[in-house]
Amino acid sequence: MDLQLSGKKALITGGSRGIGKAIARQLALEGVDCTICSRNEVTLKEAAMELSKETGRNIYPITADLGDPASILHLVEKAANAMGGIDILVNNGARVSGGDPEDFFHVKDELILNDFEEKFMGYFRCIRAVSPYMINKQWGRIINVSGMAARNAGSISAGARNVSVVHLTKSASMELGKHGITVNAVYPSITETETTRFRFPSEEDLHKAAKMNAIGRLVKAEDIANVVAFLASPLSLPITGDVISVTGGTGNAVYY
Repeated sequence: MDLQLSGKKALITGGSRGIGKAIARQLALEGVDCTICSRNEVTLKEAAMELSKETGRNIYPITADLGDPASILHLVEKAANAMGGIDILVNNGARVSGGDPEDFFHVKDELILNDFEEKFMGYFRCIRAVSPYMINKQWGRIINVSGMAARNAGSISAGARNVSVVHLTKSASMELGKHGITVNAVYPSITETETTRFRFPSEEDLHKAAKMNAIGRLVKAEDIANVVAFLASPLSLPITGDVISVTGGTGNAVYY
């Protein structure tokens, strides 16, 4: 299937590794020039060189801190100047859960506030900053990477910040739809990336994690990238303001 993406321009936050890097790779393979951002300049430049060599597309690395409003404005302006516009925004940059306690009595206020500043406010500020470029063209695609913690009680901060992203997604879709811009979110769960072995060091741990979903293996970053690439395509027009679970069928709850 031709996703009709050739010649588009994409900004992917958190694009130096993991899901963000896989998304940048897939979009580039579809003919998209990409800007990727991260706080780590060395890792970012290495990822850009690797992706550019592999795909033959222009990959622009720009360091940015998504918790800093001025840094976001600088990122978007520089990305738009480098690529000649922004057609696609993938909001992916945020702290990975784990390490800090998130249960009711032990989660720290600072963790919750920092999570919202980086993920909810970071995503919102990125959407608000790229919107004028898309409105000018009367076309755009915005995909927000949320997380399955939104559907599972227990992790206070992770759950709340991911729920907030879904509300932002719907609200933005209603505001921007009249300009030819769709806004959607995806729910990854446990995903196989280059850091998986740090979270599941033993084969037994990895096997248990893989058995938590219906397909019997961990969802790969590339699997999520394929779904995001479709949502970034002109072919995805009827889908907006929605959230798509990309978890391999994790859990037994029914949503209708």
